[in-house]
Amino acid sequence: MVEQHSPRQTLCTFCGVVDQVTITPNDKVRGTGSMGVCVKGAHYFQKHLGSDPREVARFTSPMLRSPYGWERVSWDYAIDMAADTILADRQEFGRDSLGFYGVGQMTFEALWVAKKFFQGHLGTNNICSNAEQCLANNAGGHELVFGNEGPFSSYDDYRHAEAIFFYGHNPAINHPTVFQRYVRQNRAAVKVVVDPRRTDTVEQLQRDNPENIHLPVRSGGDVLLNCVIARYLMDHRAWDRAYVARHADPALADEFLRFIGTGPFGLDEAVPRLTPTGMPVDEMRERIVRAAELWRRDRVVTTSSVGINQTVGSAGVASILNLHLLTGHIGEPGRGHVRMAGQSNASAELALGYSGRLLPFRMRIAEERDRTEMAAIWELPPWRINPEPGLPVASFATSERLRTLFVFGTNPARNFPNLRRWREKMMDLCIVYVDSYYNPEILEYADIVLPCRTKHETAGIFLNGERRLQFMEPVEEPAFEAWSDVRIVCEVARRVAARLEENARPPAGGDARLTVAEVDDLVADGNRDIDPAALDKAFSYPTDDFGEPLSEYVWNEVQAASRGFYNEFVDGTGAPITLDQIRAGEGVQWAGERRYQPSGEAPLSSAVRRAERRAATFFVPPPERLLPFQERNRGGFVLITGRGVMGDKAKRHNVAMFNSSTATGADDWPDENSVYVNDADAARLGVTSGVRVGLRNEIGAIECRAEVSPDVPAGHLYLTFHPDKADTHPNFLTSSDNIDPHTWQPLLKDTRVDLVVGGGQP
Repeated sequence: MVEQHSPRQTLCTFCGVVDQVTITPNDKVRGTGSMGVCVKGAHYFQKHLGSDPREVARFTSPMLRSPYGWERVSWDYAIDMAADTILADRQEFGRDSLGFYGVGQMTFEALWVAKKFFQGHLGTNNICSNAEQCLANNAGGHELVFGNEGPFSSYDDYRHAEAIFFYGHNPAINHPTVFQRYVRQNRAAVKVVVDPRRTDTVEQLQRDNPENIHLPVRSGGDVLLNCVIARYLMDHRAWDRAYVARHADPALADEFLRFIGTGPFGLDEAVPRLTPTGMPVDEMRERIVRAAELWRRDRVVTTSSVGINQTVGSAGVASILNLHLLTGHIGEPGRGHVRMAGQSNASAELALGYSGRLLPFRMRIAEERDRTEMAAIWELPPWRINPEPGLPVASFATSERLRTLFVFGTNPARNFPNLRRWREKMMDLCIVYVDSYYNPEILEYADIVLPCRTKHETAGIFLNGERRLQFMEPVEEPAFEAWSDVRIVCEVARRVAARLEENARPPAGGDARLTVAEVDDLVADGNRDIDPAALDKAFSYPTDDFGEPLSEYVWNEVQAASRGFYNEFVDGTGAPITLDQIRAGEGVQWAGERRYQPSGEAPLSSAVRRAERRAATFFVPPPERLLPFQERNRGGFVLITGRGVMGDKAKRHNVAMFNSSTATGADDWPDENSVYVNDADAARLGVTSGVRVGLRNEIGAIECRAEVSPDVPAGHLYLTFHPDKADTHPNFLTSSDNIDPHTWQPLLKDTRVDLVVGGGQP
C-alpha cells in the first residue's frame, strides 16, 4: 500500500514538460523538480487525492453494452469479451480489421506492450496515437534534415541562448513552468514569436522587453518566412560556409542554396505576402530584418509545437532546421531546436513508431530488413509482421475493413477531424474503451469499457519533450479494482492465448517464409497464425501483489531491444539506462551530453541505426508549402484553432483546462465556446460581441457566439478546441483528407470556413 503519512513523490504528467512533484502528508502539492508545477497539475491533484471516485466522475468497474443498456461485469468477463472480439473479427475480416488508438499519456511500458501485441502478434499496422495528430510532424521535420526523430536540445538550452524563436507556440499558457523558469529568466536573450495571433506569450514577452519581436505572419507562411530569412543570411554573408561544407550533403546543399538564391525570397517580393491585412508592410519588413539579424549571434534556440505542426507540417519544422544547419547553430548547448509537446509521453510514441507505417525505433514496415529485425526482437517469425502499411489515423473513419478499435485514454468522439463522419463510423465499430474518467460522450459509441488507473494511482515511465526519462510513482491506491494500462494490454493478450489453447488447434507456419495471402489463409482458418504458447510467454511479466506488471522487466526488454538504434536508450557515457537511474532524482536524459558534439565534429546525424552515419540534408520545400493560405483564392476565413479562450480574464482558466478538462469533469466546461473575429472583419460583416454566427465549409457546420478581438488578424478566425457543453468543436470543420505526406498527420489548422451572421445552422 502507498504510505499516506509521509511525503510522496511522483510526476505531473499533464503536458510534455513532465516534472516532479511532492505530495505532503496533508495532500498539498509542491513542485520539487527544476521546473515546478503549474495550476493545471496542482488543480488535478488537489481535486483527486483522497476523494470519493463518484465525486470525480470515475469509471469504477468494467461495463458491457447489452440490449438492456450498460451492465457492470467482472474483469474476467470483460477480458473474455475483448479477446473473443479480437479473434472473431480477425478470423472473419482479416488482420487489418483491428485498430489501436492510444494517447500520449499512456506509460512507456503500456506503449511498448501494445505495439508488441497489436503489431507483432496480431499483425495489424492500424496502430496510432495522439502523436500522429499533434507531434508527428516535429519528428518528421527532424527526419527530413537529420535522418532521425530525436531532438538534440534540452530545456536548459533556453538559459544559454542569445535569441529564442517560438513557431506556433504559446508557452505562457501551454507550458507555463518552462516559460517562467527558463525563457523569461533569460532576460538577455531576444525572443521572437511567429504566430498570426497576439497571444499571451507575445503580451508577456513584450512587457518584459519591448525589443522582443512578434511576427504575425499570415497563416501558412512559416516556410516562406524561413526561406526569406535564409536568403537574407546568404545575401549578407551571415551563414557558416565551413560548417555546411563539413556537415551537410554537398549535392543537397548546392540545390538548397540555388533554390534560396534564385527563388522569390527577397524582402521586397516576399514581405508583402507575409504581412497581414491592416499592418504596414514596412513595419513587418523591419521586424523580419531584426529577426534575421539575430541568427548572426552565437547561440540561437528555436521551438515549435502544435501550431506549426498542424499548419505546414513537417516541411515547416524542416525549414526551421535548415536555418540551424545553414548557420551551424546546432549540436551544442544553447544552439538547437527544442520540441514542446502537449502530451506527457508523446516523445515515447514517436520513439516507438506509433504510425501505420512505422515499427519501433522508427524502422519502416515496408523494409524487409526492418521487419525481420523487429520480429527477431519480439521472438517472432519474420512473416508475422504484416508488410502492408496501416491506415493513417485520419482515415480510420473511411476504412471499410476496420471493425474493432481499442481506444486508450482519449476521446475519439471529440478529437478526430471530420468529426461528424467519424461519429457515424463509430456506430459501426466495436469500441473497446479504456480510460479512468466517466465520459458520457464516449458511452454513446463504446461497447466495452475497461476502467484504468489514474495518473496518481499508476506506476510507469515517461519520456518528456527533452527526452528525459522519469518514473511516476503511485501516490494513492485506487478505491476500487482499476487496472493499469500495461496490465490491461497484457491480460487481453494472455486471454487471447488461452482462448486459442482451448480450441486445441496448433499454430502453423513456423519459420517458413509465408506470403501475405498464405498468412491471411491461416488467419481465416481459426487464427492459426498465432502461437498461443509464445503469446502467453511474451506477456507474462512478473507482477506485484496487486497483479500489476513490474516496470523493471518491461523496461529491461525495451532497453535491450533499442541497442544499436539511433533511439538507443543510453546515458551520457553510452551505458544502458537502468530503471534505477530513471527513478533517481529527476531521471536521466537520453544520450546525455553525447547529444552534443564539439564544433569540429558532426552532430548526431545517423539514420535509423546508430552506425549508419550520414550527412545532414537541407530540405527544399515543395511549392504548395510556400503559399500563405490566403493566397489560395479559397475565399472565406482561415480558421485558427488552439488551447483556451482569449483575453486577460481567461488566462488562469486556459492553463487549468490544458489537458485536464476531462480529468476535472464536465462541470468545469464552459457552456459554449466563442469564435474570435478581427475588429475590422467584424465591422465589415456587422458582427458584434455576443451575436450568434454560423461557421461552415464543405466538411460541416457549427454555430456559436462571436467575440470581437484585435488580437486575431484580419481574414482569420480563432476557435478553441477545448470541450464545451454545447459541442461547438472545430473538428466539425476540419478535414481528415489534408494530411502531411511524410507523417500522415492531419493539417487541422489549414481549414477554410465561411462566417454567416445570425442564429441557426448556416
